[in-house]
Amino acid sequence: MANKEPLKKNLSSMQVLKTLQLLLEGNYTMQELVDNLNTKEKDAIFNNSVISKYINTCRYLGIEIPKIHNKYYVTKLPFGLNLTDIDINLLKNLYNTAKDELTSSYFKSFDSLIVKFNRFINKKIVRVDKGTYQFACEVFEQAIKRKRKVNLLFKNNLKLECIPLGIVDTNNKIYFKIYSKRERMIDWGRLSGVEILQENYNYPYKNKQIVTYALKNKLAYRYELRENEKLESFDDGIKVISIKDEPQEELFSRLLRYGADCEILSPKTCRDEIKQFLEDTLANYGV
Repeated sequence: MANKEPLKKNLSSMQVLKTLQLLLEGNYTMQELVDNLNTKEKDAIFNNSVISKYINTCRYLGIEIPKIHNKYYVTKLPFGLNLTDIDINLLKNLYNTAKDELTSSYFKSFDSLIVKFNRFINKKIVRVDKGTYQFACEVFEQAIKRKRKVNLLFKNNLKLECIPLGIVDTNNKIYFKIYSKRERMIDWGRLSGVEILQENYNYPYKNKQIVTYALKNKLAYRYELRENEKLESFDDGIKVISIKDEPQEELFSRLLRYGADCEILSPKTCRDEIKQFLEDTLANYGV
């Protein structure tokens, strides 16, 4: 019987696969990749240069690996899973059922399986820079259309989970309009990445009616209009402003901070509601 020839291994190909395998386990910085990969080798054969080469090889093969917050993310695989909203909802229901019905030890195993499964789901996360911000805007708008929450990844390494509301172009500057406890405008230049999350959102109640209020004294002169506000008049030191599409709770909270220098003029229902709000607040303190 003839001896079988030993199977030849291409060392570089094996190292590429090892690098990809580690990236599929989590998001790592370059130094973390070097340290983790070298722990399984007799000699320290991995370094920044060779790992960069292996990552670029993966990218050449159609694997999307953006670098965000100095970490490398695998966001899309040619063989990755593209799940529909129906698929995701079914998985959520399965997960919740398992959590309620399984013992803690079995659920721990099930949760581990879901984590591994999640590594092969193609994600919508894109780097934000001068060359990609248009694509990031498209991803942001896609999140709005699908009513999905997003993660904004900032250049200072902060992360903000929020509700996407729109993209605003003001004085040739692009802002992402989001809701996180309050409506905010985020300059795209502050961001390093945008990620669409699987979680759907229900945006807080917004006033569809137009609310008009007046400011006086020094406040009237120093107050700057917000994006969704309109100046109706400014006579005798009194600035009259109209506003729409601001959550009522936040509108009341903001206007009450202005104290006696602010008065809601219309509609009457809004005046009555804030009046009742004040009465209820005072009642809590026995006034």
